[in-house]
Amino acid sequence: MKTTLTILISGLLLCGCAQRQATSAHRAIDAIEAGKEVVWNDGLVLRIMKRDGDSVEGIRIVSKSSDGQETTTTADTGSLSPGSVENPADTHSVRITLRNAQIQGATTHATTETMMLVLRK
Repeated sequence: MKTTLTILISGLLLCGCAQRQATSAHRAIDAIEAGKEVVWNDGLVLRIMKRDGDSVEGIRIVSKSSDGQETTTTADTGSLSPGSVENPADTHSVRITLRNAQIQGATTHATTETMMLVLRK
């Protein structure tokens, strides 16, 4: 009886620890909050003005090329998806799709109807 009770309590403790670890894992998509700048792995900086679930508004993305040239991409609306193109289950990546994006660089100005980026933490 004593051995059974010890095994049962040990099992409950292990299950409790495993669940705590699983829920404490941070997904990259959860880092995107309205009004907050998020710096991604490649130095790209994302800022959104409004988020409602996977829909985002007021999007501004600033990136720098290897020669130091800055490019700013803006869009009024977009959507977020977890993961990368290759691996939708990748918790360290986020796909952001921009609609009617404006791209402005030192020598570039372009507009595109739809643009998708993969951001990695």
